Order: sequence, then C-alpha cells, then structure tokens
Amino acid sequence: HPDSNRSVSAYNIPHFLSWSTLYEFPVGRGKRWLNTGPASWILGNWQWNSILQARSGQPYNLSVTGDVANIGNDVGWFNYARPNLVGDPRPSHPTSSEWYNPAAFSIPQFSYGNFGRNVLSSDHVVGMDLSLFKIIPLGESRRLELRFEGFNAFNVINLGVPGTTVDQGDAGRVTSVAAPPRELQFAMKFLF
Repeated sequence: HPDSNRSVSAYNIPHFLSWSTLYEFPVGRGKRWLNTGPASWILGNWQWNSILQARSGQPYNLSVTGDVANIGNDVGWFNYARPNLVGDPRPSHPTSSEWYNPAAFSIPQFSYGNFGRNVLSSDHVVGMDLSLFKIIPLGESRRLELRFEGFNAFNVINLGVPGTTVDQGDAGRVTSVAAPPRELQFAMKFLF
C-alpha cells in the first residue's frame, strides 16, 4: 500500500552543523611580530585549523526475514516485509545493547506488517578534526609545510545503525560505528 511506504528517506539528516576555523598566528616571516631572526624560524608561521561536525541521527527501516506475506519470494536475502508494532519500540534510556525494543514487534502472518518505513533513527554524530601546520618559507615562491593532523581528535564513539531485522539475534543492538575512531597523521608538503 503506497501510504504505508510514505516516509523520509534513509538519507534524511534534518540537522547538520559544520563549523571550520583557521587561525594563523601573527608571528613569523611576513607577520606582525617576530618577522626576522632565529626566533621567527622556530616560533613563526604556525597555523591552527579545526572542523566541527554535528548531525542528527539517520532514519532506518526495520524488517523481518522470510516470505511472511506469502507472495512467493524465494530470494533469501531480500526482506520485503516490516514487523507489526505491538508495544513501545523506544526504551527510556537507549544503549548500544538495546537501541530499540525488539519485544515491541511481532512477525506478521500473511501480511506485510504495520510498522512504518524509516520511523526510528540512529544516535547523533559529533566529530572534531584538528590540525597544526608549520609553514617554512624557502624563498619567494617556495615553502615547506609540516602538518600535524588529528581526525576525530577527541575519539568520540559515534554509534551506528542497530540491527534492523527484528527476528535476528542482533535486533536493536548497535555493533558498528558511524565514524572511525581517532586517527593521527603527520605529513610534509612541498609547495613550489
């Protein structure tokens, strides 16, 4: 029935904040302070960058295994039906071991299920990337950049989408992350 399938897309992220900052310290060659001498070589030409991203959760769809509507589906991996809602699917304090309540659903018999499409959402996602650049001038048109970068610098664990097949063992359990853990890297870049 078309009305039971009307919903937001799984790509629907209603709130997304992205904030980037770049700050060049006013010290070093071509800057306001310490623009000559050995102190300018060490203390000068540093740049600090940050990117903060925060977004709301992602909608996901629940399903049940098998040919519960008896339409002749013999494709084992294709779960076309959704469960029937029989209770409150939202726990009072969602955790990674129970993001939604699988006991709030039953397996439909000779029907497609009454639970809507993409009704539930995963947890919000927050991440901060930080970097520090040291720019070493090598004449008028050449320079060397030393880059110290940290992606997900505060190592925030962002929960992914929980198991969505309600008659499976991982139903409601989050076993993945939405963003990778902290990554640190050092790079050198020659610009000419």
